[in-house]
Amino acid sequence: MFLTKEDLNAIEGLFSKRFDTIDERLDAIDEKFEGIDEKFEGIDERFEGIDERFEGIGKRFESIDKRLDNLEQDLKVVKVDMLENNVIPRLDNLEQDVRVIKVGQMENNVIPRLSTIEQCYLDTSRRYTESADRFDSAITDIEVMKLAIQKNSSDIRELQRKQA
Repeated sequence: MFLTKEDLNAIEGLFSKRFDTIDERLDAIDEKFEGIDEKFEGIDERFEGIDERFEGIGKRFESIDKRLDNLEQDLKVVKVDMLENNVIPRLDNLEQDVRVIKVGQMENNVIPRLSTIEQCYLDTSRRYTESADRFDSAITDIEVMKLAIQKNSSDIRELQRKQA
C-alpha cells in the first residue's frame, strides 16, 4: 500500500495543526519563564552572602567550643578541689562521729547488758555445779537405801517364813 501525495499532504496538515498548538503552548511557557535567569542570578548572589555568614558562624562556634572546653576543665578543677578540701574532710569527720556514737552505744547500752547476762550465766553455772555434787551424794544415798531395803525385805520374808 502506497500513500499518495494527497494522503501525505493531509497527514502533514494534521501534524502541522497539532504542532502549531504545541508551539503555542511552548511559547506561553517560554513567556512565563522569561526573567527566571535574572531571578536565579539574584538568588546566587544571596547564597554567596549566606555562605560568608555561615563561615562566620562556624568560626564563632569554634570559639564557643574552646570556651566551653575551658569551662569544663575549670569545673573539673573546682569539683576536685571541693572534694579534696571540703567533702572528703567532712566525710572523715562524719565517719569519726559515727565511730564515737557506736562506741558510746556499746559502752552505755550493750556492755552493761552483756555484763548482766554474764552474771546470770555464772550464777546459774555455780548452782548447777553445787547441785551436781549434791546429786552425786543423793545417788549414793539412794543406792545405800536400796541395799538396806533389799536386806530388810529379805529379813522380813525370812521371819515370816519362820513364823508360818
